[in-house]
Amino acid sequence: MSRQRRRRPPGVVQPMVDRESAVRLLRAARGAGAPDDAIEWAFSAMPDRPAARRLRIEQLLAHKNYEAADALIAQGLRRRPTDASLSLLRARSLFAQGALLAADRELRLVLARRPHHGAALQDAGRVAMALGHPLRAVRFLQRAATRRPDDRVRELLALAWLAAERPRTARQVVERMSHPPALLVSRLLMAEGRLLEAAETLQNACLVGSDSEQDAVVCELIDLLEATGDLNRIRRILVAVSIDRPDVLARAGTAWLSMGAFHTAAVRMAALARVAGYRGRALTVLMVAAAMLNRPTLARRALRRLRRIDEPVERSDVAETWCRGLFGRVLLDQCSARKAGADPHTGRLQRLLHEAGGVLQSELDAGGGSMPRRERWDLQNHIEVCRQVSALTGDTRAGAPAPLTDVMAVGGQGPGKWRGK
Repeated sequence: MSRQRRRRPPGVVQPMVDRESAVRLLRAARGAGAPDDAIEWAFSAMPDRPAARRLRIEQLLAHKNYEAADALIAQGLRRRPTDASLSLLRARSLFAQGALLAADRELRLVLARRPHHGAALQDAGRVAMALGHPLRAVRFLQRAATRRPDDRVRELLALAWLAAERPRTARQVVERMSHPPALLVSRLLMAEGRLLEAAETLQNACLVGSDSEQDAVVCELIDLLEATGDLNRIRRILVAVSIDRPDVLARAGTAWLSMGAFHTAAVRMAALARVAGYRGRALTVLMVAAAMLNRPTLARRALRRLRRIDEPVERSDVAETWCRGLFGRVLLDQCSARKAGADPHTGRLQRLLHEAGGVLQSELDAGGGSMPRRERWDLQNHIEVCRQVSALTGDTRAGAPAPLTDVMAVGGQGPGKWRGK
């Protein structure tokens, strides 16, 4: 038999676009919801046109292709070094990549050239909020609100007032909005101490909006229910969480740790660890859950995978995950001991803490002198968290476990990145 030639499936062929057609595509691409192909074809036909370049950069940033976006921004700034719009896009790229101080410096340069640029003032307010300077953010956003008096700017301004612990002023801003989002309303109600109304607002918002909006609302609702201790409602929410909603599933992992549902956390996070963009958080929860289940081999395997992936994880998030797991273990030991009529603090927690510290210590010893200093510091910090929480929970005179906020305070750290490499 003669062999038949295998034909490759036809791919997407970019059509030849003349300049007149590119202009039409560019005008269409400026509208909301324009297809990505229209922007790519317009930019390929007119790469030197500033509007086409800006749209292409915004498209790359939306798809989190920061390397390609930064290359186009740098190329454009070499030709037009005083282009404020390109500098603004570079600041947004830096902000999206977590380089807050660099983004702040870039926005200062933009505002020095164009002090009344509404978008730059709005982005400067966001960066100031991320840096923990709410009153500075208020100044930027108040100026932006005079240039762009829309609900989006007012929402950021209200959040800044809430961060500055000024709920009364934040309510005045919210009352001027035509359609305040449910997240903002719930946070305002929480700041005013109206927790039941805040939970009801979030519960109703879970039924409307897009998937991304619903995910943010569900995560906020879990935070609120954890603060109020409503474990029954949290369990009902977590039962319905699926891998199709990775943001909610990632948040559910830490909730399962706090509730002591370590087996569920391990199983569900093992599945989430296969999803790009969520591997770091999933493997961190899996490592802690395995340690709490007295599975040091599984914990060591998760830690090694965490070191190999190229997804940075906040050091404070790692410490918080450990403390949530330890708090959940305290709750389980307390319940088990009370059923047996024994001291609630004489369960397996101390042995589990010893095992968790042993896993981390073995990784520290295996690295030797070749381990990077930052990685060695991280492992030493996690070992110290285990030691201090062991001392905190080992007081047999206490009648109840330490509050979650007290346990988490042991692992308090400054901002920074925890990388596996």
